[in-house]
Amino acid sequence: MLIGAFFYAIIFGSATNIIMRMGAQQSRFLDQQKDLQMYTDVNQFPLDLRNRMEDYFYYHWYNSKGIEHSKMMESWPRTLKEDTSLFLHRILFAEWPVFNEASTGCRRALSSRVERHGFTPGDYIVHVEDCVDCVYFVVRGHVKILRDGDVIGILTKGDTFGEKWWPSASSGKSNADIQAMTYAEIEVLDHTNLREILVKFPDYWQMWHKKLEITYELTKREGDIFENLPDDLKIFVTNERTAAYEEEKEDEMDDMALLRNAQSKLDSLKKILEANE
Repeated sequence: MLIGAFFYAIIFGSATNIIMRMGAQQSRFLDQQKDLQMYTDVNQFPLDLRNRMEDYFYYHWYNSKGIEHSKMMESWPRTLKEDTSLFLHRILFAEWPVFNEASTGCRRALSSRVERHGFTPGDYIVHVEDCVDCVYFVVRGHVKILRDGDVIGILTKGDTFGEKWWPSASSGKSNADIQAMTYAEIEVLDHTNLREILVKFPDYWQMWHKKLEITYELTKREGDIFENLPDDLKIFVTNERTAAYEEEKEDEMDDMALLRNAQSKLDSLKKILEANE
């Protein structure tokens, strides 16, 4: 009997802790959601912009649960930050030779300067005539290249766009719009951070020049990434990628719908409890 009571106490205590943690996380979610709603109401944003804000909020929460990596690591020592950053950006450092073939010290320094950004369908990553001051690496999702309203290319995981920039040259202007077709994750290295790396690690200059392969150069006017393909192959590539991102988008939308449905049920339950009080 004593053993049974002991195990009962352990199980009950664990369940209580889990419920308390869930409650704290739910409370944080509701607080941030309320802040967003108040912000959009006060500023009277148009409906399409409000929907984009809400979509990004739910997407960001789904992926991060409201935890900001930079704030979490603020007080950590440099080496722990670098180890953590290397893990967070592991796809980039595993699949792009310009990163995985760099020296150990250079990789560690790069890991703390690369930033990962999430984009929802329809978000513009770069606008035409924007100053191209970053190099972008697509690690998840699909983005399209638009010129004068026409789609001239589609980029997916493993592709790179931006400018093969050199510290002695000024940044160019974008010749196209880059827009997310699906929920996309993109690693970004800006030119300021790149300049710091090239100053600290002079041996990286040659590797950056030789190993960086830009799928689409944003600062060149001539040509597009489909121009040398036969027409039937262009259609095949477009259809195949479209089918892939539509399937991925459906899965992601299902996840987002579940989250919103749960939130709706929680709001209804709160109203019932408040009415009974």
